[in-house]
Amino acid sequence: MYARTLHKGLLACGILASLTYVATDIAASFRYPGYSMTDQAVSELFAIGAPTSPIVVSLFTLSSTLVAAFGIAVWAASGHSRALRWLSLMLLANAANSLVLWNFFPMHMRGVPPTFTDAMHGVLAINPFVLMSVVFGIAAFRGSFRAYSAATVLIVLVPAFLSFSDISAFAANQPTPGMGLMERVAQYGYQLWQAILAAVLVREGRQMMVEPSAFKTSDGEVKFLAAYDREMKRWPVPYEELDVRGRFGTTRVVVCGSPSAPPLVLLHGYMATSAMWWPNIAAFSKDYRVYAIDVMGQPSKSRPDQPVRNVADFVSWLTATLDALHLDRVFLAGMSFGGWLALNYAVAAPQRVRKLVLLSPGGLLPMARQFTVRGMFMVWLPTRRTVNSFFGWLGFTDRSYSNLLEMVYLGLKHFRMPIETARIMPAVVSDEALRTMKVPTLLLIGDHEVISDAARALDRARRLIPEFEGELVPGCRHDMCATRHDIVDTRVLEFLKKTRTDERTATTERSVA
Repeated sequence: MYARTLHKGLLACGILASLTYVATDIAASFRYPGYSMTDQAVSELFAIGAPTSPIVVSLFTLSSTLVAAFGIAVWAASGHSRALRWLSLMLLANAANSLVLWNFFPMHMRGVPPTFTDAMHGVLAINPFVLMSVVFGIAAFRGSFRAYSAATVLIVLVPAFLSFSDISAFAANQPTPGMGLMERVAQYGYQLWQAILAAVLVREGRQMMVEPSAFKTSDGEVKFLAAYDREMKRWPVPYEELDVRGRFGTTRVVVCGSPSAPPLVLLHGYMATSAMWWPNIAAFSKDYRVYAIDVMGQPSKSRPDQPVRNVADFVSWLTATLDALHLDRVFLAGMSFGGWLALNYAVAAPQRVRKLVLLSPGGLLPMARQFTVRGMFMVWLPTRRTVNSFFGWLGFTDRSYSNLLEMVYLGLKHFRMPIETARIMPAVVSDEALRTMKVPTLLLIGDHEVISDAARALDRARRLIPEFEGELVPGCRHDMCATRHDIVDTRVLEFLKKTRTDERTATTERSVA
């Protein structure tokens, strides 16, 4: 909370910098006897020997320092947006250029023979960083602010072009009618743009920004999304797709089932996306409002703008997603990597989980060595052969999985996964964490599971988790949710509908009252 407040305070420096600049210029113009805002340059207010020079230099220096603070805040808000990062660099360069201009190279007053200081003042006064800031603003944002930034480019350029002929008259100590007006149109136009940029970032943040693609190429993204959409055509029930914005980016949520039904949240397996739930979704959505979430940081329709670095970040991401969906306590189910996430979430935020369903999850035992070797080989060398080999070993051998495996291959090949996210592997959840977990839990594992020893994992969970049910599902490996979905669906629904002892007690007490 403190960091967020500090960041907003630094963003607000952009507004304060503009107000300081404009107020200083106007106030100094009135304090300078005989000075004309319409005919004389701003630089003459802090020229060597000008009566307003000391106060103008001091306040302009303050304004530039505030711009530097604003530039740092914009960098912090940039995420993976290269355009916004360049914009922040232009702000910092503008601040540095101005600090040098105000303090080290003021020009002389009119009529004084030019010196090296005047020559350097002329060079620094050109200041391309002002215009480039606005140009990168066009690239970084969308909608009305992008159009406004494009208009600001003209506001900055046109007056500068019109007043160009006044430079020689100024050097010859001749009148320069309209020079000050043209310069102030450009300067005030830019200062207004800078203040509005700060206000946009404070109020609306990344919602107006152009989000860079998480894919390496647009062609790769198109191919992946086409495979994703083909897989979603297998869903047997109507659904809608929602985009939820948050700290780590935009999360895609596939929603189906009656809006009045209890919420059931699904977290998919590694790289499998929410499309993997098509065999189970008809049964799950019959009595539940299902929210299938594309896990942030993996190839999917979720779009990251800053990396998820650890389990705590995943917990923060899921909490923010549930908050945005206005979900308080949910039934939570996860498969494989999604099961590991769900388990860690139930440990960290038990008050948000009514019941927990773990389907072939990681995190109960160390991953099998063969899983690690095969998985790393597939990630390092993503080809259709390595993907098919790895998933075939997991149990996905039927031809009906061909499009799913093609989607995984395209995701591995074209998705730009942040290295911080790629390093996250399902670590074993400690005994203490499992013992203290207060969430009723169901664990289902295929009896021929290959990612770890199924019987040992089931035994460990039964010994440690207080409110626990679990069993081995016969005749399957890691493909359990698809090939034995009839057993999985039935067992999950029985568990979710079973009333807890404390809930029955509370209901009885209310009835007696």
